Amino acid sequence: MKKKSIALLCIVLCLIILQINIKFTNAQEEGNLFDQILLQTKSKTVEYGLKASFKTVEEPKIICNYLIQSLDLNSKNIKLNRSKDEDSYCIEFTGKNIEGYIQGLKYDNQGLKYDNENDITINISRVGNKNGLVSLKNKIRTGIGSRGKDIKYYQYLKAKSEDSKSYVKIKDIYRANNGIIKLLKLGGAINIDTVSLNNGLSTIAYTKRYDEKVTNNKLIDFNYAICNYSSGTYIIIGTPEIIITY
Repeated sequence: MKKKSIALLCIVLCLIILQINIKFTNAQEEGNLFDQILLQTKSKTVEYGLKASFKTVEEPKIICNYLIQSLDLNSKNIKLNRSKDEDSYCIEFTGKNIEGYIQGLKYDNQGLKYDNENDITINISRVGNKNGLVSLKNKIRTGIGSRGKDIKYYQYLKAKSEDSKSYVKIKDIYRANNGIIKLLKLGGAINIDTVSLNNGLSTIAYTKRYDEKVTNNKLIDFNYAICNYSSGTYIIIGTPEIIITY
């Protein structure tokens, strides 16, 4: 009996260690680079969000309502607005510091019906002063579970420089950008390219950490911009590209 108890305890401990390692790996792969940039630029998170898309054989209405439940978006503090037609089903949600939608489509952008599958999109934005992307992605990944395939994730984070003023010299923006590029190179990033914007700089790179896309015949999976507004200097980060207006 004693040997069985010891064996059971060893199994439980192994499972706990495995779970900790998985969470640590997720944090290392997805949260660390974002957090390093926040530290490098002395910035504080103001908003973050995630868009996930996948295919499923389940009906749009069934999967959308299931995801609302599994993602805890059916709270009394969150307003839900459902809409549907013959080929789609959508639930929009708004609440304190959160907004977005979950949509299911039977047809693609060209009007072609998916082959016995439906295309589901989850889009969530949160206002907050902490980077909650890792926990948000884990929650969505768990919610989708085995129901989806060909899952793709688009993440973004917007942060404000704590040292920013109403006017920032262009040389300071270049200095901040060079600092981020050094971080990327230290992490093994390639295909780094920077372009000028009207109010700052935008940089793309391939870090091999996120879902990638091809731009100008090069793989990229990371995009950030340093922008100066009248309210201060902001860092906007996106994977594989920035999915919000900046």
